[in-house]
Amino acid sequence: MKKAAVLLFVMLTTLSCDKKQVYRDFENEIESQRWAEKDVKTHTFKILEAGKNYNIFIEISHVINSEMSEFPVNFEISKPDGSIEKEEVLVNFKNTECLGDVCDVKFLVKDNVRLNKGKYTVKFSPKSKFGFVPNIIGVGLSVEIKE
Repeated sequence: MKKAAVLLFVMLTTLSCDKKQVYRDFENEIESQRWAEKDVKTHTFKILEAGKNYNIFIEISHVINSEMSEFPVNFEISKPDGSIEKEEVLVNFKNTECLGDVCDVKFLVKDNVRLNKGKYTVKFSPKSKFGFVPNIIGVGLSVEIKE
């Protein structure tokens, strides 16, 4: 009976894993719910399979009816070959999913991009005339295989 329970647990855990997801990290410690421009989020991940295309997302949790429904984000990706790609992306809360007062948005930054094997570092931070974006609860990054 004990072996059957362990086997069932392992099977359910394996089946529940998202096979497309290569990397995901989310931080819920935004000071005073203000994501400051100087608070650069840094994520490092490895691509183990060459020849595949990927989607890269910034994930944000915020308070419903945030004062800023969209804002620019400085986005930088360092590649295994040493090259660095920088751009500014506009994050908006149009496709937000809310549960009570907390809303989550998964914003597509890079769509269908080919990533070679190796180590990548992504850095991003908001831009705002106030020096911060208010009502942000958490910020993260996810990388998924494009199918």
